[in-house]
Order: sequence, then structure tokens, then C-alpha cells
Amino acid sequence: MLALEDLKGKTQEQVKEHLETGYSGDMVSKASVKNAIEELDILIAYESVGNWGCDSSSFFLFKDKAGKLYEMHGSHCSCYEFEDQFKLEETESKALWYRMNESKRGVFSPGGYDYNEDKNIAKVHKYIKENI
Repeated sequence: MLALEDLKGKTQEQVKEHLETGYSGDMVSKASVKNAIEELDILIAYESVGNWGCDSSSFFLFKDKAGKLYEMHGSHCSCYEFEDQFKLEETESKALWYRMNESKRGVFSPGGYDYNEDKNIAKVHKYIKENI
């Protein structure tokens, strides 16, 4: 797993626990998040939370046992953080590659306080090129 910015150094299990608590809320229960990611491998985990929680962004790439890819994006500029933003979207490697090649930011938009923005984008692109 490639863990970047605020999730750097975290294990798969720690990131999954973080997703359960940080991305659930009134509309998305912790149990539903846990059930959805239980059998998934996290390939990329990126989260950058800005000063006072403002201008924050996240990107996750998952893979299931059958090889299907799922991505999830989150953002916020408030005190509610990533609450209720858990939503897996099925994707394909060619969609990731297309976005990587057609956009400066590629597959995700870093948080406004990510002072390693260019390096994190490069690491994600390198990971996708070598593993997806």
C-alpha cells in the first residue's frame, strides 16, 4: 500500500479503521463502511487535512479479490471533515491512465495545504504505472 501525506506510515488496518470512523456519519454507518472495505486491498491511501481542517482532500484506490478497481475521493472546507463521504466508485486502469496523461494533477487533486503536492502526485503516478 502506498500511504501518503497524513496517512504516511499507517498500515492497511489503521487506514481501514480511519475510513470507518472518518468517512461515516449520519447517512453512512461505520458498519457499512467496514463491510464495504473488509475484503478490499487498499492500493493507494492519500489524505491531506489543511490548517483547521480547511481545504482538505483525499483519494483512495482499492482492489477486490477479482481484480476490480474502486476509487474514492473526499474533500471538505469545514468542521465536518470527511463525514458521510464514503462512496466507492468502480474504475478501470485505462481510466486512471487517461486521467494521468490528460491532466496535470492526474487521478486526484491534492489538498490545498499539501506542501508535497508535486511529489505526492508523482508517487501516485509512478505506483499506477508500475502496479496497475
